[in-house]
Formats: sequence, C-alpha cells, structure tokens
Amino acid sequence: MLGILCGLESEAKIARRIPGALVACAAARPGKARALARELVERGATHLMSFGVAGGLQPGLPVGACLIGSRVVSIDGAWDCDGDWAALLAQKLPQAQLGGVWGSETLVPTAADKAGLYQESECLIVDMESQCAAEIAGEAKLPLAVLRAVCDTAERNVPPVLMAAIDEDGSVDIVRAVAYLVLQPRAIPDIFHVMRGIHGALRVLKSSLAAF
Repeated sequence: MLGILCGLESEAKIARRIPGALVACAAARPGKARALARELVERGATHLMSFGVAGGLQPGLPVGACLIGSRVVSIDGAWDCDGDWAALLAQKLPQAQLGGVWGSETLVPTAADKAGLYQESECLIVDMESQCAAEIAGEAKLPLAVLRAVCDTAERNVPPVLMAAIDEDGSVDIVRAVAYLVLQPRAIPDIFHVMRGIHGALRVLKSSLAAF
C-alpha cells in the first residue's frame, strides 16, 4: 500500500486521487510530518512517497519542472530513494528529471540561501517533508520515492508570509497573507511569483497522476 506525505492540502487533494493511497498532510511542519509518516506506516503503508511542490535549487531549473528523487539529503543524514521505483516513475514520466532532494527543517527564503545550499549539497530541489519521509522509511525499512514539481526558481526569494499563512490543516489563509503584504509591500512581486508557480506546479502534479 502506498503512503504519501504532502505539505499542503492542495497537494494532498491531488494525491488522494491515486487509487488505494493513504495520504497525510503535514502543513509544512517537519515535526508533524514525521509523526504522520509513522502513522502511515502503522496504517499499513508498505511504500512511502514525498509528493508535492518544491523550491528550485539548481540555477535555471524552471517553474513546473518535474523531479523524481534519487536521494534525499538533510542536515541529519542522507537516504537513497528506491532505484527500481524511481526508474519506473521515470519511464512513466519521461519529462521528469532525476536528482537529489534537500529536506529542510525551515523555509529557505532567499536566492542567496538557495545558491549556497545548491553549492553545498548539489541537490536540485528543496522541500520540508522529504527528509521526514526518508527518515521514517529508513526506520521501517520501506522503499522511498520523491515526486515533486518546482514552484519557485533558484533565482527568486520566498517571502516568509508563505509559512505564516499555512494553517494546521495545510490550507492557506489568504486574509493572513494579505495582511502581511500590506505591512511588507516589497514582498508583493515575490509572493505573486511563488503563488503563480504553485498553481503551475500543481497542474504538473495533476498530470503526473497518469504514472499511477
């Protein structure tokens, strides 16, 4: 049985369309993500997947790029994704790239931060759930996969309002986001860039359902 860990409710809504999948939404909270990943295993998951949108780390990687994880790296360790599973996904999603995924405990907010992380890790993308899925898959000795679509490029900043606006259920509180932007108008171009990118990445994720 496939267990899928997401960060946003919009991602989880797409994942729930996969027949027979168990889906959990961590609301971009790594501590919650680990607990939910363990819960997926307890509910009978025999494979774990991190699924959703991601930030680009590799320069030039465009919004909407689809990534299949080859490995997951974090400050606490590194884990290989299941090679056979990744190869099967790549066969079904020929437009996708294969590469490393950085799992971050916090938002990576600036282009400079992304550049440094890319130089250090050589990972193509970053998200906040993959390291959690990897840790629990490692503990339970289960196959691991990552399937993510880029929502913001390495060259753009990601305003912290994105984290502040995510509710416990993984939905985005638009009123809270707008209130922040009133106080921080310089963040408006970046936030609109990311929001457009999220919508584009979600469309890519929907199209990836054919792989299942």
